[in-house]
Amino acid sequence: MDFIITLLFFLLYLLKFDRKIKFLFCPLVDVFNSLIAALFFLIVGLFAIITKSNVGTLVGGIFVILSFFLCIADSIFLFKKITFNQPRGRTVTN
Repeated sequence: MDFIITLLFFLLYLLKFDRKIKFLFCPLVDVFNSLIAALFFLIVGLFAIITKSNVGTLVGGIFVILSFFLCIADSIFLFKKITFNQPRGRTVTN
């Protein structure tokens, strides 16, 4: 599911539909993509930890929960880098 969502966003950028769709703020779409991936990882990780049918499932669930935290951190860093109503690019100081 996460792969398909990421692929759709990639096609959106590749075909330059992000310039044609004015109601969609594209940097914020990356944040939502990270949050959707984090939610997906949380659900899968909790199911793996709760079932814990063997040690491999438990270890896999722990690694998926760690990826959940990495996706949350990614979305936070992306949101901090978004410039709302500010010029993009480098700022030159003299």
